[in-house]
Amino acid sequence: MDAWSEIVRELTLKLVGWPSVTNTAGEGQWSQQLAEWLGQQPYFAAHPSQLRLERTVDDGYERSNLYALVRGTGPTTVVLAGHYDVVSIENYGSLAEWATEPEALLPRLIASLEANGSSPSDQLALDDLRSGDFLPGRGALDMKSGLAVGLAVLLHFAAQSERRGNLLFIATPDEEEASHGARSAAIHLHELAKEWGLELAAAINLDATSDQAAGEQGQAIFLGTVGKFLPLIYLLGRETHAGYPFDGINVNRMAAAVTQAIECNIDLCDEAEGELAPPPISLKQSDLKAFYDVTTPSTAWCYFNYLTHGRPASMVLEQFMAVTREALDAVLATQFAQAQRYAALVGSAAPVRWQAQVLSYADLVVRAQQHGGPTFASNLAEFTAQLQADRTLDAPNFSRQLVAYLWRCAGLSGPAAVVCFGSLHYPHSLVAGHNERERRLRAACERHAQALAAEHTTTIKLRPFFAGISDMSFYGSAMEHADQTIVAANTPLWGSRLKFDYNLVRTLNLPTINIGPWGRDYHQRLERVYMPYLLNTLPELIWRVANDVLQAG
Repeated sequence: MDAWSEIVRELTLKLVGWPSVTNTAGEGQWSQQLAEWLGQQPYFAAHPSQLRLERTVDDGYERSNLYALVRGTGPTTVVLAGHYDVVSIENYGSLAEWATEPEALLPRLIASLEANGSSPSDQLALDDLRSGDFLPGRGALDMKSGLAVGLAVLLHFAAQSERRGNLLFIATPDEEEASHGARSAAIHLHELAKEWGLELAAAINLDATSDQAAGEQGQAIFLGTVGKFLPLIYLLGRETHAGYPFDGINVNRMAAAVTQAIECNIDLCDEAEGELAPPPISLKQSDLKAFYDVTTPSTAWCYFNYLTHGRPASMVLEQFMAVTREALDAVLATQFAQAQRYAALVGSAAPVRWQAQVLSYADLVVRAQQHGGPTFASNLAEFTAQLQADRTLDAPNFSRQLVAYLWRCAGLSGPAAVVCFGSLHYPHSLVAGHNERERRLRAACERHAQALAAEHTTTIKLRPFFAGISDMSFYGSAMEHADQTIVAANTPLWGSRLKFDYNLVRTLNLPTINIGPWGRDYHQRLERVYMPYLLNTLPELIWRVANDVLQAG
């Protein structure tokens, strides 16, 4: 098994050395660089038609997926997949020029930590890097080392004199922002499987995970992945002069109450397979007043990261609407009680008792259509096109502006809230053993994890859910059609910036697991991958599981 070490290390350094920050020129060039390198390898030099670059679909950036097929006998195929884009290198500061040169970065990071490290996490990083067991660098963990392992397995398969089945390696861009690569792969895979005569039996995603201990959690086969929603809540109060606070409803108070009700609310945690998903956490809360005067703001917004293990979109939408409604009812009841006390003390007229309405985005669209008049559709299309043309808008801001526009069209007034999904939905997935292919894949994972752990005197766990959002959502999820309808109707991006048919994933029906490297501090300056597991155990594990599936085919 030590035979893996040299090629995996060499490929990790090579792939990290090609910059590929999301939405940059480097990302656009990366797949071409890999295609050129693979094209020089003996198998692909002899079979150039089995090495393919395909442009990503409905993407404003010029970037491509890479597909590399090594054929054996029969149609049964295992997919090895991973993303090649990385996050920004800006957090490396003065060390940024070495961010993609791990061997040059290593002594410089050690020197920096020795001079300036003060926190426990700094000390852990210093100990890790001094040990020689960890390799730093942007993408070294997330996730070019995983791609390196996948390529090593692919080339090892190509070097066999007899091969049963096929291995298809896929490298995709844009996982860090909107998964254009994986969503495009869901489209391309249908076409390529038909063209190449492949029966896709399983997919192994190669993404990395974090472990702050000695690898007990990171050395794992993940049988599924968490899902992700970005519930976005647009809030409307009733502005008033600061001298007359009870004549209106301050939207900041409303937003604070909603965030208080949702932030880390354990009752909203999703549970499946004995694992509890993290609770929702706020990523944004702000009023939308752009100038100073002595008047309360009238609009605000907030959005939350929310991970799921099994809950459908309909339940998520209902829960967030219900919690929002309860929070606003409580705020308005408290304000009314305070207003009554104040009125009694100063001898003023009885206060207004405000009632809040909470709408879904789909509800708001209907109200806007009913009130918007004959030019509504054309005006909405024009406004959406303007938003589409503004490349500075991220997904949540695009969504917020569209909600605000529709609110104006609907002619409604606050206090109110509109609940929607502010970004791409990542469906959860799980190889649960519902059919023969899933049972076969699970059995292979259990068998080889146990055997290899014993051989290496270590642990390799089977865990149900990969904890971070990943491209697995677009290979192996089983999102119901009714759920897709809910997502589409309540995602402002849908049909303009976001176009994806989740039914493509269902029809792929591809059992997908994750077997990848582990390390610490991905996306950070101290990102580093644990090399002993990466160089030997991991490639052998992937090799055995993939071959087990191929032999069974």
